[in-house]
Amino acid sequence: MVAMLEAISKQVEGSRAEAISFLQKLIRAPSPSGYEVNAAEVVAEGMRNAGFDRCTVDGLHDVMGTIEGAGGGRSVLLNGHIDHVPEGDMEEPYSGRLMDGAPFGVEGEVVYGRAASDMKGAMAAMVMAGEVLKELGIELRGDFKVAAVAQEETGGAGTKATIEESRFLGDVVVIGEATDMDLALGHRGGARADIVVKGRSCHASAPERGINALYKATDIISRIRSDLVPRLPDHPLFGGTTLTVTKIAVKPDTANVVPEECSFHLDVRNTPNYPPEALKRDLEGLIASLKKEDPELDAVVVPSRRPGSSRGFTGFYTDPEKHPVVGEIRGAIAEALGRDPALKTWAFATDGRFYSWMGIPVVGFGPGEERFAHTHQDNVRVDDYLKSITVYAWLACKICGIK
Repeated sequence: MVAMLEAISKQVEGSRAEAISFLQKLIRAPSPSGYEVNAAEVVAEGMRNAGFDRCTVDGLHDVMGTIEGAGGGRSVLLNGHIDHVPEGDMEEPYSGRLMDGAPFGVEGEVVYGRAASDMKGAMAAMVMAGEVLKELGIELRGDFKVAAVAQEETGGAGTKATIEESRFLGDVVVIGEATDMDLALGHRGGARADIVVKGRSCHASAPERGINALYKATDIISRIRSDLVPRLPDHPLFGGTTLTVTKIAVKPDTANVVPEECSFHLDVRNTPNYPPEALKRDLEGLIASLKKEDPELDAVVVPSRRPGSSRGFTGFYTDPEKHPVVGEIRGAIAEALGRDPALKTWAFATDGRFYSWMGIPVVGFGPGEERFAHTHQDNVRVDDYLKSITVYAWLACKICGIK
């Protein structure tokens, strides 16, 4: 097996230029959520050129590729998303530029562009890993599967479709979201809420005749920041619960009218010891306290969920004591990298939750750093990208077994 790992590493290094070119091509295919067709075509073409035995694309532009095993082994499914957040005013977001990483505080070369870290670097590596297996003639016992999914950023409709409609599953799932080459075992949940504040509109030239719903909303926001945020709980595995206001809107949206309604959205990344019910209870208690100080205050808490998830963003954790495969995966990564990967949890939500709910062991491993996701500095380190190809191919050998 040592000789096989060495052969994989040598094959990856020999394919360096091709691997970088494929990643650049993927970054140069803009694919904001809901418009993934260009990236899907790049991935599907890459799978077919790599020699995947099956490659299908569904109506959402999810791409599902399989290298069939000979039988008698576990299947492994690598999952990554091809959609990304808007580029905003990012400079040359789809350049896929190969450059020195110094401007980003990264040692060595990087590939720069929207979704390089989140997560086209990992997505390209998954496809290239399949090519490495085929080029070396490695015959697996279990199936090697890659799911390149759409609409992850907007709730996970793509992964849900691959599960519910295509039944594209594995005995073990590896999510390629950025882990900085360490091993992620889960993530926090997401308890989302809107607060709707009512007032009384009037002409802005005589504000004393109305009740400004925007002012009332800012009072609530101020109290949330001063009283609620500091006492949000910590968790030994997941870190702290976070809460922030991300959107605010008024009605009527007119410059010369005192607003009669103001609503704002709370994005809360919660830990297991702070369920959505606790958030709702705390917000309602805070509003009740403010009402004692301001009898005119009229506000309600409305729990909300992202489209595509009937359960909301509940977190998950793959316990190594309950799932021995975690130890196998960690050992395989250590063999490929020459170091033990640290165990961690993601700060953000991933599509891993869908598989975990089904009882499938889910872990995360990918190139890229969380700090670059959704930023103007979006990049992935070339050496990490190439090493992740080796890791994914080696994980296939260790999990699926060799004929």
